[in-house]
Amino acid sequence: MPYQTRSEIRIVDGESFLISDPLGNISPMGVNGFFYRDTRFLSECDLRLNGNKLTLLSANEVNHFLACHYSTTPCKSIFESHPVTVIRNRVVGNGVVEEIILQNYVPKPLNLTLDISFDADFSDVMQIRSGIKAKGQTYFKINQDKKQIIFEYQVDGISRKSIIEFKGDAIIKDKSVTYKINIPPKGEWMTHYVVFPVWDDKVISPEKDNKCPICDLYYESFAYKTLKDWLDSTPKLSCNFYPFYKLYEQSLNDFEALMIYLDIEKNPGTAAGMPWYQTPFGRDSIISAYQYSFISPEKGINVLRNQAFLQGKEYNDFKDEEPGKIMHELRFGEETLLGNLPHSPYYGAADATSLYLILLHEIYSWTGNKGLVNELKESALKALNWINQYGDMDGDGYVEYKRRSPKGLNNHCWKDSDISIIFSDGTLAEPPIAAVEIQGYVYDAKLKLAILAEEVWNDLDLGSKLRNETKDLKERFNKDFWIEDKGGYFALALDKNKRKVDSMTSNIGQLLWSGIVDNKKAEIIVKQLMSDRLFSGWGVRTMSDQDQGYNPIEYHNGSIWPHDNSLIAAGLARYGFRDEANRIIINLIKASSYFDNRLPELFAGYKRKGIVDFPIIYPHSAFPQAWASGSCMLFLRTILGLKPDHKNRTLLLNPHLPPEIESIKLENIRLFDKRFTIDLNKNSYNLIENS
Repeated sequence: MPYQTRSEIRIVDGESFLISDPLGNISPMGVNGFFYRDTRFLSECDLRLNGNKLTLLSANEVNHFLACHYSTTPCKSIFESHPVTVIRNRVVGNGVVEEIILQNYVPKPLNLTLDISFDADFSDVMQIRSGIKAKGQTYFKINQDKKQIIFEYQVDGISRKSIIEFKGDAIIKDKSVTYKINIPPKGEWMTHYVVFPVWDDKVISPEKDNKCPICDLYYESFAYKTLKDWLDSTPKLSCNFYPFYKLYEQSLNDFEALMIYLDIEKNPGTAAGMPWYQTPFGRDSIISAYQYSFISPEKGINVLRNQAFLQGKEYNDFKDEEPGKIMHELRFGEETLLGNLPHSPYYGAADATSLYLILLHEIYSWTGNKGLVNELKESALKALNWINQYGDMDGDGYVEYKRRSPKGLNNHCWKDSDISIIFSDGTLAEPPIAAVEIQGYVYDAKLKLAILAEEVWNDLDLGSKLRNETKDLKERFNKDFWIEDKGGYFALALDKNKRKVDSMTSNIGQLLWSGIVDNKKAEIIVKQLMSDRLFSGWGVRTMSDQDQGYNPIEYHNGSIWPHDNSLIAAGLARYGFRDEANRIIINLIKASSYFDNRLPELFAGYKRKGIVDFPIIYPHSAFPQAWASGSCMLFLRTILGLKPDHKNRTLLLNPHLPPEIESIKLENIRLFDKRFTIDLNKNSYNLIENS
């Protein structure tokens, strides 16, 4: 059960999303509204009945693109009856379709007046994040013949419109519509309206916008069909531990919600998360594709091709771009189009390029697709060249970063907030910065690329060269980043003077995932991760509670990130610490029960103790969120000990069940051209190759 009353309802489909209050109303506060491609096309939508605000009954998302809101007329006393029910069914996808139903439950006719007021401010989501207003002019007009309210926006050659079209006996005046309604005894009344965003004079039309009731739109929509096809294609999970099953189902829905179809990308892509990141990201899409690799390797193939298409081509200070570098973030809003922000795309990520190579090997492992590896050979070698030439800024063998763009990010690691790279005394590290986990990514990427070079490209010299480089990197890394204090751990980073940034953070767990940690140091790292310093009881915090920078509700300095924990758990299992991995996994699964059976982008790092036996939400956390949803998939893979054996074209299975899980059945696992079913319990397991 959710631990708090829902304060908002979110629906999303690709490039479009809508956030309202539970009544279905939209106010311009915060990030509420209907958005398409980073732009708010509807900033106000307020429904009143007989001039009164309604009383909420209940509201929820039916799935990622459909929400239903039930409300009734207000009463002065709890002893009064509620004669009218108001139902608002709303679908988002390119535009918005809202169906409004009024039901009369008294044996006499009712005369009612329904008013809905609208507005559109065309704010860029990046402007909303920064608390600034859109810079252009907004105009308003009415087309009575077509029963339309039209908002227009112009700024420096950018043209946007919102067209709101009404059905039935709509009376349009100013920015509102009124219906004079007579409902017969025990009868109902129905209407609907459609919101069309207009992008540079191109009308973006919701499918079957002239169809009502909503169910006609719902079952025939592209979103419904793609969701159904997605769920039909993915493995089916049965599990005695119900929270795990619910998290799995919700995660699949959330991941499909974030699929986007952009002209600038070659294939359907993955948005990072709603609302702030409903756009392509390099790091996020790569990691989520890695997490989902055994669920749907096709998603990973799309990510690889898109990232290769957008790979850096030149040395550009404003965009922090270099040849071969994998992009960080792509935006479409006003601030980017006017050149005020560098996100067209922006390349401020020093880790995405190594992660790209790791994903390429991962997809090859699950598909055996040598054609894909050959197709992306040039891109992969450009990525390798970026790591060695541009990533290693001073030639010391480590990848560093320092922003060149005046509008770019200060930190180019996954903890990319301004104060994330901080000494234990609270002092900020100065760039160039060599973040610890990035060195692990480089190590893993070069080892994985060596395999591709040897097995696919028949380039034994490159394979040997990369293996020698990783051997040297591992030896130097385990000396240069190691801190003997506090029982021993790895530094968060090296600063510009090669000083060890000595905050203790979750990053040391990701090193286990990469495999760069010496075996003799692994047990020390595990003890640190599972100690009260870092482990809250729900998951591993991003920062130790004994460091000066720690704050349980700081974005990267004390909060808990599910995706981070999924990589840590996979790393623990890699080094043989499977009970510890399961402890993290089970507690994250339990936490999801308090977040509507999903894992948010992050939540607070408060210690789990006593009566406070529930996780605390982090303000402004994104959900649905791609790599948060992918955490469930990596949890499942870690528990099962699942690995592809592409040489023998089969699965390797080494399960280690936590006490809470007595049985798991996973059907329709796709590997190469085969299908597998895993059926296991505490005493036995079967791997069945389906015909």
